[in-house]
Amino acid sequence: MDEIKDLLSEKRLAKYKGNSTEDALKHHLYNSELAESFYQSLSYFEIILRNKIDFVFSKYLGKDWIFDNQYYVGKNKKHYEDAFKRIEREKGVTALSKKDTFISEFPFGFWSFLFSDEYNDVIWKKHPQILKEIFEYEKSKLPLSKYYRDINKIRIFRNKVFHYGSLIAFHYNDTHLGVLHNFMYNIMKNMGANKILKSIKNIDNFNATYKKGKELQILK
Repeated sequence: MDEIKDLLSEKRLAKYKGNSTEDALKHHLYNSELAESFYQSLSYFEIILRNKIDFVFSKYLGKDWIFDNQYYVGKNKKHYEDAFKRIEREKGVTALSKKDTFISEFPFGFWSFLFSDEYNDVIWKKHPQILKEIFEYEKSKLPLSKYYRDINKIRIFRNKVFHYGSLIAFHYNDTHLGVLHNFMYNIMKNMGANKILKSIKNIDNFNATYKKGKELQILK
């Protein structure tokens, strides 16, 4: 048995093609470190996003907007049904009446999809001011489609991080990781999370991990 190839799988190591088996392992281990360095920024991004959305939505759509069926459009209807079943199964019927339970149970995809054009009629055309209030410190007047693309890109990256995808390949083929890291912080800043960001940066080790990748010549 080839310990590295058989236990980690050739398919997984193939993401680092062009390297020897030992170098592929080195890249794979560094990729895990790189993923871990994004845990803080991604986790807090999702928390801040969903709570800022709820804060502003509650102001314009009502505090119990999350229980109103008209706001479950397209694939968010499935997200709601899945969350409902999961909450009922794991936390009991009484938890179904708790708004905070649904907020924490909905996946990132639910929150990002709220910015899709499928919500134009039910939210964005009726309450155009909501977008500005969610991203209250954004200086430019950006269209809804730009927010949807940006947040959805972070969602896709988040899934890659938490499902052991190759961030090294993402760095070369999609978006520079340093740019993406700063991009997330800028969006959180535009949502008014300045004090929180100062604390997050104290535990965020992306810069040190990125520097290590450069020193190891894994990242260029």
